[in-house]
Order: sequence, then structure tokens, then C-alpha cells
Amino acid sequence: MCGIAGIYDPCAPPTEAEVRPMVDRIRHRGPDGDGFLFDGPIGMGMRRLAIIDLSTGDQPLFSEDGTIAVVFNGEIFNYRELRAELVGRGHTLRTSGDTETLVHLYEDFGTQMLTRLNGMFAFALWDRRRGRLLLARDRMGIKPLYLARVGQRLLFGSELKALLTRPELSRTLDRQSLGDYLTLGYIPGEHTPFAAVRRLLPGHYLLADRDGVTTQRWWDLAALPTDTDEHTETALPELFDDAVRMRMIADVPVAAFLSGGLDSSLVVATAAPRSPHALQTYHVRFAHTMLDESPYARAVAARSGTDFHEVVAEPTMLTGMLDRIAWHLDEPIADTAVLSSFLVSRLAAQTVKVCLSGLGGDELFGGYARYLAGDPGRIRTIFAGAPRLAGALAAPMRSLRHGWGDELLLAAGQHHAWRSYMHHLRILPDDRVADLGLRSERAETLIADLWRRYPGHDPVGRRQFIDQQSYLPDQILALTDKLSMAHSLEARVPFLDYRLVALAARLPAERKQTSERYKIALVDGLGDRLPQEVLRRPKWGFDAPFKHWGGEAAIEPRLRRLPDALRDIVDRRAVRRLLDEAATGKGYGRSIFALLMLESWLRVHDSATPPVYDEEVINA
Repeated sequence: MCGIAGIYDPCAPPTEAEVRPMVDRIRHRGPDGDGFLFDGPIGMGMRRLAIIDLSTGDQPLFSEDGTIAVVFNGEIFNYRELRAELVGRGHTLRTSGDTETLVHLYEDFGTQMLTRLNGMFAFALWDRRRGRLLLARDRMGIKPLYLARVGQRLLFGSELKALLTRPELSRTLDRQSLGDYLTLGYIPGEHTPFAAVRRLLPGHYLLADRDGVTTQRWWDLAALPTDTDEHTETALPELFDDAVRMRMIADVPVAAFLSGGLDSSLVVATAAPRSPHALQTYHVRFAHTMLDESPYARAVAARSGTDFHEVVAEPTMLTGMLDRIAWHLDEPIADTAVLSSFLVSRLAAQTVKVCLSGLGGDELFGGYARYLAGDPGRIRTIFAGAPRLAGALAAPMRSLRHGWGDELLLAAGQHHAWRSYMHHLRILPDDRVADLGLRSERAETLIADLWRRYPGHDPVGRRQFIDQQSYLPDQILALTDKLSMAHSLEARVPFLDYRLVALAARLPAERKQTSERYKIALVDGLGDRLPQEVLRRPKWGFDAPFKHWGGEAAIEPRLRRLPDALRDIVDRRAVRRLLDEAATGKGYGRSIFALLMLESWLRVHDSATPPVYDEEVINA
């Protein structure tokens, strides 16, 4: 695991003075060492977090003749099988790790090598003979990769902040992206907060040479079979076990996050018997709220025989850490789970380098109420027989900014089918985003396109298909990668083994969830590994209870400053209206947290070093 960065420029060869600051900016991703390559048009480097092949795994790594070189962020979990195959094909491997397999696979298979990898990765591979740079990202987008074109120059890096070291990169904000952010709570797809910067999409690669730059999809969720048979579900336990086993391969101890929910509990229960020592598990407990999952986490830890560690989150930690979190995130993300992720990663990194995570179980196996098929909503049920009346009432309700406005439009049949799901994804309706002076058309277009691309007919699967290509990589995986790597900690996600992704795509809706049960196939196939209280517990997200902390004195001053702090981005009067309305309810809500995160990110994103937080407050 590490971080990579570099410059490709066929006209002006990059220098160490240009590339080294890019790599140094992401030192937190790999404090164990660095490495660089400068060869004509390419200059690239990496920071290393040593997990596999501790003694000989330094990068860049080269082919036998030295003409192919790679810098790599991530892990290839089937590398042992690949190494054996490569040796059988006549290759000489000088190291014992996973990275070197990439150069030899490329020698034999070119870009088709990617289909042979089971892992999480973003890498840069230089082919000197062809004068060609290959950048690639894993299937599900577990590891990030940012890109920017500046004239003939291509910048790339594991984090956006690496690109921001380059003075030639424009800092112009993309207002459409900010509108998408205030609509969904994250920026979806290839776009970023900056007009000049893009993400390489999951399951894509990029080729750059003197003829130009091309991008190609190499893996497509829409190409997965969606039909099912009697063997689909019976294969789940063995496949899940193998996914966990592979992600425990390391030359350092492997630990696990344990929220107390079904997914992380299944990972822990499966990993604990395979650990050579008592598995270390880590949990966040929130003070002064009803959202205490620690009894469930402790029950799983006790049954699995793990060494359980817990950190207690206090309200003052939110403002104490917010700027530091915003800097590490690279872009605003309106998910209060950023605090949970930051704290639990900070706790784990004190003793380990690798943690297993239960991320992906909800998006694959049916863990969200919004996936339920045929759920028309209360308002749509009431007006099911009177669409004209619903349409007549929709406009005044929306003008009053009443929450029924969008539901009435749906009841009136004025939205296409995809808009019904978009309604559940929004944190602010489109008229509120417009009120703030921004637009959300691009987010809507992306959701509509994904809705139409789904290859099956399963209504739950269609909604999951959308989340797997937007919410999962662009919010959940993005914040997990950035906030674990902020502490030089690698997070591994067994549920996103591509074989499990393919299996889940074939499960019928009734084996994912109903109005009474969630993640049915998981519970039926693996539930006997867990205490009954975990199986019966209500579903909570891995979240921080921001709405219960909104009135705290530590947060209130920042909220009062929001209108003036955001005046160059959004309409101040609209911000004040949102604050006033939210303050009359039970909590400030996610839309206010979105504005708070945006303000924090705008202040700190271009800093050379992360903001310092008060250790006394955090350690209290």
C-alpha cells in the first residue's frame, strides 16, 4: 500500500524538483520509504507503506530488461497464484511481493492483464519501448486516482492534493460539481471540485503517448449476468470465506474494524479463526446519544475471541477535527461517518497497519430501505388515485419548501422512474440547490444514465447498480481510503472481491431484502457465525449522530459564520434560510453538515500541510 504521483510530458521532460513535492505531499500514505523514476517524458514516484515483502518490495519495480517500470498503490490478493504462473512462463522474479507481478503480466498480456487481477489498486506503468504510460484503477474504485491535463502535460496522483503542488494547475472551482455535492452529499462520476481535475473512473485505464491520451473501460458492472440458479446462493459461504482469507495475506498483523453491524461482524467472525494471534478489533462509541452500538460490537468480539479496543467520541471532537478531516478528504463529502472513520482509523493505526472493513455489504446484498421495490411512499399512496390533485398541490408545496413537494410530483406521475430513486438520494431538492445559486443537472443525468444501463429487471438490483457506481466509490470508499490513509493505515474490503460482486448481481430481489428483512442471503448463509442479538438488532449506519450534536456550543459558532464564509460560492440569504428552518426542527440535518464541510474544505484544501488539531481535546 502506498501513494503514487507523477507527470507525463512528451515535450518537456519532468524533473525531480517538479515530481518530488507531489510525492512528499502524500507522505502520510506511505511513511516507510519512497522511490522515483525519471525517464524522458515520464517522472513518477511513490510513498511506501510496507505490508507485503517488507525487505525487497521497494518501488519502482522493473521487468527483467528494465524497459517496463511500475509504481503501485494497493494490493493484488491473488499474487501468489500469479507469481507461480509467471515463473512457469519463464519469468524471473526478484522480489517476493505482489507489485512485481504487474510488469511481467503486462509483458505477456498488455492491458488484458487487468482482468487477471483480484485486488484493490491504482498504478502507473511506464513502457519505455513503446513510449507509453498506462494508468489503471481497480474494478470497484477502492483506490483513487486523480488526473489533470495542462497543455501537453498529464498530472496524476493518488490524492488531489498531490496535483495541487503544481503551480500550472488551475484552481478554478467547478460550480456544477458543487451543485452536485449539495444535491447528493458528494461529487459523483469523474468530476471533482476543480474544473481542471478529473478522477479515473473505476474499472478504467488510461494510455498516454506522443499521439495523445485515451481512456478505456476494462470492466463493466453492466456486463455481469443477472440471471440466477440454484447454485448462486449456495456458493456464498465458501466464496466469502475465500475473500476474507485472501485479504488476510500480509507480512504484518491484520486487524478489523467492528461497528457491531451485520457486515463488519461477519468479517470479524470469519477472520478471527484464521488469525495467528487474537484478532485486534476497533470500535467507535458516541457519547450523549442513543446510538450506542458498543454492546453488539462487544458481543461479537467476545464470541470471536478478539482483542477489543474502543474510542469514545465526544461532541467537541467534531469541530476539533473537522478541518483536518476536510484536508485529508481532498474534496467535500457530507457524510458524518467521516468522524467515525477518522477516529477508528486513528485508534487502529496506533498498533497495526492493516484493517479489514465490512464496507460494501449494504450495496451488494440489500441493506438500505431505499432499495425496496414498489415502496410508493406515504404521500404517493394517499394520492395514488388523484394524480391531477397531486400535481396541483406540488407547486405551492415546493414554493413553501415543504418536504411533500417532490413526493407530490412523483404521485402526479411528472417524474420519470429514475427520479423516484433520485428523490431518495437527495440531501437538498433541486429548487433549494437553485436557491443557493447552483445547479444539479449533471448529477441527475448521471443517475438517469445508470438507471437505463442496468441490464436486468430486478428493481432492487437496479438501485444497487446505481449506488455501486456512484455512492459507493465516490462517497463511502473515498472517505474510507482518505481517512484511513491519513493515519498510514490500509483498509481492505472483502465484500468487494469481484467474485462476490458478480454473485450478488445474480441474487433475486427477494433474497436481498423485503419490507421485513434486510440482507436475507447473508443472514441465511452466514448468520450462524454471529450472536442472535446482532442478527435481531435494528439497522444503523456507520455514522456520527450529528443531528443530536447540532445544538452544542462547539458547533453553533461555526454555523453562525457559514453565510459570510460561503458568500463567494452560494447565496448568503439562502444559507440563512436553511439554518433558520433547520434550527426549528429536531436537528441541523445533513444539508447543514454539507455546508459546514464545504466551508471547512474551502479554507484548508490548498494548504501544504494538514491543519493541527488540539490533542488535549481529542484525547480527553
